[in-house]
Amino acid sequence: MSEWPGQLRRRDREVIETMSGIVSIHPYTASWFNNASFVFPLLASLGSLIAWAATGSGELLGVGVFFAVVTGLMLPLVYLTWSHTPTAIVLRDSGIDSLHQGRPLKALNWDHVVAVTKKDTMGNVRWYISADDEEYISVEGEIDEIDQLLSDARRLAGLPLDAEAN
Repeated sequence: MSEWPGQLRRRDREVIETMSGIVSIHPYTASWFNNASFVFPLLASLGSLIAWAATGSGELLGVGVFFAVVTGLMLPLVYLTWSHTPTAIVLRDSGIDSLHQGRPLKALNWDHVVAVTKKDTMGNVRWYISADDEEYISVEGEIDEIDQLLSDARRLAGLPLDAEAN
């Protein structure tokens, strides 16, 4: 493949350079700290603590400390979910590979892929590329050129090209 996506992480690029038969590369455009369950309490804590420093209000100090504790408690959860999130999805002639910062997560051969399905959970859209052995690759909405990825995946797996077919 002659053109590399700009958002591709260095470790993903190093692994992808060893692959053959690449059709397309789709990096994850967000990062672990973009997780709302981490960012919102962090911002609330910072805002409250800044307001406390300016006003000396004990209530603002309490709110700031509360949100700081929530932020700290969310860190392990955010880390665990992030470590299983593909930072790059590679479509190859033979199948699809998902990587997390250079570490292979899953690989499916096209002859085993049976469905590309969409799941919408409270406004968070996620796609699943599923194999006949119940294995799947989760495709987050923050994957670069997701429409092209899904279209190519259906075509390479021999599935109907209609986005709502599965």
